[in-house]
Amino acid sequence: MSNSVVLHQWEISPFCQKVARMLKFKGIEYETINYNGVLGAKVPKLSKVGKVPVLDINGLRLQDSTRIARYLDEAFPDRPLLYPTDPIQKAYVELWEDWADELLYFYEVYFRVSDPDALDEAVRISSEGRPAYERVMMKPLLKAGLQHQINMQGTGRMAKADIEAEFRRHLDRIELVLGQAGWLVGDSKTIADIAVGSQLAEVIRTSRVFGAEILSRPRIAQWIEQI
Repeated sequence: MSNSVVLHQWEISPFCQKVARMLKFKGIEYETINYNGVLGAKVPKLSKVGKVPVLDINGLRLQDSTRIARYLDEAFPDRPLLYPTDPIQKAYVELWEDWADELLYFYEVYFRVSDPDALDEAVRISSEGRPAYERVMMKPLLKAGLQHQINMQGTGRMAKADIEAEFRRHLDRIELVLGQAGWLVGDSKTIADIAVGSQLAEVIRTSRVFGAEILSRPRIAQWIEQI
């Protein structure tokens, strides 16, 4: 590995976008390698975990967005910090980050499966570089894989109306919290904003219906622009 900073990513992964936003926040120049379409077969060889994001930096190869975030603050303490130094604020930030990664993410996956526009966009990216006959099979395979993921987690076994109502409640809570200082924790951007915002931004990008739902809340819409 060279000394250049390289982000190995799947273009529509909110976790990869989370890492990209961290690097920009820290002012670190980087290159990206996309593993869309046929190149996705190379992802398992990048790390033992076999998933992206993977970051090559300072001669190290790091996997997992939270581990990468912690490393960036340790390696670049003189740049804007992703995690506050105040222990209470840091605890709140970590709670938001964990909530985004472990719960909000599955709403994003649910909308990708259930929204035809979102699914078509995922299929388009996943099919890049593949022959035509493989593209035909990609949609049912991708849909089945994502559906299995949310079924195993539990969200996929809920009624559609219940999932959508609960997502709206989450949005209302975020809107309320942003009314305090414009950020989720404290008075400046942290990894909490980047983690939550990256999940919502991916819904906005791929889901016409729920993208509009997110942006209908004025504080969230303004906050997303800043993220």
